[in-house]
Amino acid sequence: MSTPSWLYYLFGGLMLAVAAYCLILLALGAATNRPAGRDVEISHVFMGVAMAGMFVGPWSFGRRAGWEVIFAVLMIWFLVATVQSIQRWGLHLPHALIHAVMNFSMLLMYWFPMSGSSASGAMSMSGSPSGPRLDGGLAFVVAFILLASAIFTLASPVKGRSHFGSHAPAYALQGAEAVLRRPARDGASGALVEMDEAVAAPWLVDVSHMVMCIAMAFMLMLLV
Repeated sequence: MSTPSWLYYLFGGLMLAVAAYCLILLALGAATNRPAGRDVEISHVFMGVAMAGMFVGPWSFGRRAGWEVIFAVLMIWFLVATVQSIQRWGLHLPHALIHAVMNFSMLLMYWFPMSGSSASGAMSMSGSPSGPRLDGGLAFVVAFILLASAIFTLASPVKGRSHFGSHAPAYALQGAEAVLRRPARDGASGALVEMDEAVAAPWLVDVSHMVMCIAMAFMLMLLV
């Protein structure tokens, strides 16, 4: 049974919404000197824009090689952050690790596109597959990890961990509230800090993470 086209547009729209949300977070974080979350925001902006183009072909742009470089660099960044977090705080499951997996998922989507690529290297959701198909076992394992992360994020009593992460000293010691309500934030205006607190609310950033994980898992299953 073929997947209805409206579902692709739904996921594409959700991906653009997550990208726009994280772009706003990135701007507010820079304006208020928020000490954590910028790497995740940058990653989600790129992932949201790229995946929107995967779900809806006309929304795609850029060369495939360029996107691959971006996600490879981001994956390495989060792997390094994972190692640093373990070295600093001992054996635990750093939030950076799931973001490394998410960027690896993006690479898989470019290495094993669902159908023939256009001249710009974008993927389309229609047409017959060309080239090698993604191994079903690998796709299932990665999709399972992504969905497990979404469920863990939903069920966790510690909100905001998916975004701010235990590698940030302020978060590791006092939780997300310490990141968002740090006094003064090096001279940032009170109005901007209050806006950032509202937009970067821990439950909101967790929702954006969950939506991204679910969309990625769905895309991986489409590639098998």
